[in-house]
Amino acid sequence: MEAVGWAEAEFGEAELNDPRRPARLVSLAQTLGQHPSASLPEACEDRAELKAAYRFFATAAVKSEAMLASHVGATTARLRGEAVVLAVQDTTSLDYPAHPATAGLGTLDDAKHQGFLVHTALATPPERVPLGLLAQDVWTRDAAALGKRATRKQRPIAEKESQKWLPSLDAVRSSGCCSRPVPSPPPPRPSRALTATSVAGISRSGTTSS
Repeated sequence: MEAVGWAEAEFGEAELNDPRRPARLVSLAQTLGQHPSASLPEACEDRAELKAAYRFFATAAVKSEAMLASHVGATTARLRGEAVVLAVQDTTSLDYPAHPATAGLGTLDDAKHQGFLVHTALATPPERVPLGLLAQDVWTRDAAALGKRATRKQRPIAEKESQKWLPSLDAVRSSGCCSRPVPSPPPPRPSRALTATSVAGISRSGTTSS
């Protein structure tokens, strides 16, 4: 896909309550795509571009869900050209130990680490060339939640962080790439729910999981 065309394909359909905003999002995606490991100040060419980027992300009408939905739509379109697709999901943490004064961060594995938790469902064929995201959930953990792992067997799934796997399964079901519904998984084993990587194999002739 051409350097300019990929950003339009992924984010051009984002519903951001202003026809100018999708174009800005596409432009930002192109800029950040050319510098994937850079911060905004490093990626932007000048102060004007950086200021425009900050203003875009600070706009209340710009929702991450809308940006993700545009990309998921592009991912779903690519799935239809594949005979078999794996929907691989797992959770990672974004740790910001050098930003103790930053508001909005949550506790990670202990009180010394703060940041975000991100649960992602990635679509890929067996050849392991990523096709895109099917779902992504970002949240923070309250410090009061530390130590609750010991009571996980007594709590319903709705009160556990492991429930995050279920929306990703719903996203696989709604992707439209399956010839028949993806079956519901058996009840998870609590001891493995937060450590195992869930892989759902999807084919037009049927569905398998492992």
